[in-house]
Amino acid sequence: MSIMKRIIIESYAIRNPYVGLGEFCMKLGRHIAAHAEELRTQHQIELYFIVPPKYKGCFGNQVHYLAVPKALRYILMAYPFRVDLFHMPHQYCHLKKICRAENVLMTIHDINFMYEKQGEKLDRSIRRFKNKLHLVSHLNYISQFAKTDTNAHFPAHFPDRVIYNGVTDLNSKAQASEAFASRLPEHFLFHISSLLPKKNIHLLVEMMKHLPEENLVIAGNWKSSYGQKLLEQIKAEHITNILPLNNVSEEEKAYLYKRCKAFVFPSLCEGFGLPPIEAMKFGKPCFLSTCTSLPEIGGELAYYWPVLQPEEMATVVREQISSPDFESPENGQRIRNYAQKFDWEKCAQGYIDYYLDILNSSKK
Repeated sequence: MSIMKRIIIESYAIRNPYVGLGEFCMKLGRHIAAHAEELRTQHQIELYFIVPPKYKGCFGNQVHYLAVPKALRYILMAYPFRVDLFHMPHQYCHLKKICRAENVLMTIHDINFMYEKQGEKLDRSIRRFKNKLHLVSHLNYISQFAKTDTNAHFPAHFPDRVIYNGVTDLNSKAQASEAFASRLPEHFLFHISSLLPKKNIHLLVEMMKHLPEENLVIAGNWKSSYGQKLLEQIKAEHITNILPLNNVSEEEKAYLYKRCKAFVFPSLCEGFGLPPIEAMKFGKPCFLSTCTSLPEIGGELAYYWPVLQPEEMATVVREQISSPDFESPENGQRIRNYAQKFDWEKCAQGYIDYYLDILNSSKK
């Protein structure tokens, strides 16, 4: 009888299943778990997920769960059985090693801390990241940019791959109350993000001064200090073609994607860039910065601002919106077709293939 191999996937981030890394871990976990029986019968592999206790069972009954409270998670470092592969799905995992793991795979999403932190905070983040790199045997990156950027600062000599994230198609969720819908302009550009300074929303605010014929809806956390400053500017300068919406629901977000004329995203720092692809799954044109991963993810069907200067950004938007093909059904379909490459099943299959290659190579 063949000895079953163990793969353990650290999934603590699902405590916040609708946000960033939590959503990534939840979606990836569900799609990998859907292959559990196939992995067991065809490859003699058992899947184990490390989860918070209340999420035990969230990936179905074909997988195993190591459910411990966050405060006790470190006891898993001494997991008493052989582990053939330990996967950290992101570089911020609370549990960074299992002592008896023969192979350790870490997925790197970005190294934004290199650009967002300074002084002791930056030094601490660098030390933590280097400590994790010392523990791994294999790496995965969510974009070619994430790989290039990471290696520029932290040269890594491990086997690696690039596997793009999946992006959920939200078309079926697009709904909003009559009161919500009535607040929206008939035609509008749309932006949604965490409203952090790196997202460059202040440039969109300035841009709209040069686009009086257009409207812009911005959804995010307007209660942040950056959001408050933007609100003060919009009010003080009487910018009437911007509608701020605070923390919309998933259904409202989908409705905004469906209703908008185009999506605008001048971000400075992205390891992947989720919102543009969410918009493209609705067939919506996207205006993006040329920074970091966005040209790689947006591809040839997105429009780009070569210079992040409000007046020039407005000129690019105006010129493209006025083109005959901009809102044509054919263009929308081309955009939707392109966005299908970012699929959770493809993403999960990419990881499963990587798991199998790692385990097969460790036999040699």
